[in-house]
Amino acid sequence: MAKMEGIYFAHKPKGISVLHSYSQKDFAEINRNHKSSFILNGISVWNKESKSFEEISLSYLNNTISWFAVQNPERFHKIFDLNQLKKGQIKLEPKEMQNPDKEKVEKLLKSLSKEQLGLLELEHTFEMKLDEKLFYPILNMEDGNYIAVDTKAKIYRLNHDHEEEVRLIAKNPTDFFEIYNGQKSELEKIMYE
Repeated sequence: MAKMEGIYFAHKPKGISVLHSYSQKDFAEINRNHKSSFILNGISVWNKESKSFEEISLSYLNNTISWFAVQNPERFHKIFDLNQLKKGQIKLEPKEMQNPDKEKVEKLLKSLSKEQLGLLELEHTFEMKLDEKLFYPILNMEDGNYIAVDTKAKIYRLNHDHEEEVRLIAKNPTDFFEIYNGQKSELEKIMYE
């Protein structure tokens, strides 16, 4: 079992994921106009231990860096000097992105119509564990908080700044759409009560 600053992994990680938070306007712009996903090779970072440059692969999703492969990612900040980068032969490798968590979430939300599913942000969902339960974000509230579904298709608000971080807001996906019609601003009160 690997450890990283108080976080424990069931298996040894092979890279670092980069999470982004966007305003609703920026998120819509990215989804509309920046669909390409690719791997960028040819960038090297100074390895302080080996005293040499080491090439890393950068993975981009919607033209935004999302992941990079490195050995021992839990020590990345100690091993590499990000102030010393070197550009070599740049190679772009197009890739099809398939999010296995998105497929799980779509099954959990099978009672929703295609239009309702279109009002959610499922492309970038991921599995997270809170209070010994698994959650999958379906809406990013842009401030580090989420609306998420659990493995029983119940909908929760996840607010890291609140005394009650995890709170049930709908017993099923259909009930959630009684309080949400596509405008995140409608959910602000729920996020903080």
